[in-house]
Amino acid sequence: MYTELHAHSNFSFLDGASPIRDLVQRAASCRMKALAITDHDGLYNACTFTRLAQEAGIKPIIGAELTFEGERHLTFLVENEKGYMNLSGLITRGHLAGSKGKPVLSEAELKGHTEGLICLSGCARSDITRLLRRGEKHAAYEAAKRYAEFFGKGNFYIELHNHLLPEDKSLCRQLIEIAQAAGLETVASNNVHYATRDGSALHDVLTCIRNGVTLDRSAPFRK
Repeated sequence: MYTELHAHSNFSFLDGASPIRDLVQRAASCRMKALAITDHDGLYNACTFTRLAQEAGIKPIIGAELTFEGERHLTFLVENEKGYMNLSGLITRGHLAGSKGKPVLSEAELKGHTEGLICLSGCARSDITRLLRRGEKHAAYEAAKRYAEFFGKGNFYIELHNHLLPEDKSLCRQLIEIAQAAGLETVASNNVHYATRDGSALHDVLTCIRNGVTLDRSAPFRK
């Protein structure tokens, strides 16, 4: 049974088009047994999400997508109470280190703060995917090994997306090769930003606002 492990609510400000209730209802309609919410750099929805998910008979997985130096993203999932404490601490450190509305972490902050956390390698803005897109496969492999050392092989997974973009199949194949070479497991996710297809129009508008472009010039940002 598929479980979505990378989903954004409207508390991923200007990047999530659906309230948490809609995402939970959609997961329930798809008969998912669990759901992770991974809003950008915050746990604003954690309490409401937990309550609504439990009411719907769905296991809530608390998480967040954190921003690191160079606008690099990693996806974090809470495994236990210690993990929640560590993720909360990392989020706080990111907000204190960055400017208003633009939190940022250094990789050094991960040391000593990974217990109880599962990490997925992230979306198109992740370190590993960016390196692969530049043709730097060995550097992508080294990055995967580095993150595996931070979290331990059993707690770091290579994340795969297929949004039917021209490069997705090639990227997935290369990411699987990286995982196999590094002795890591893979996880498929959809990097969800709205609960149903109808939400795509609103997400396009939010994307335009976030990037300061008009709809007719937004194609490069809607990937």
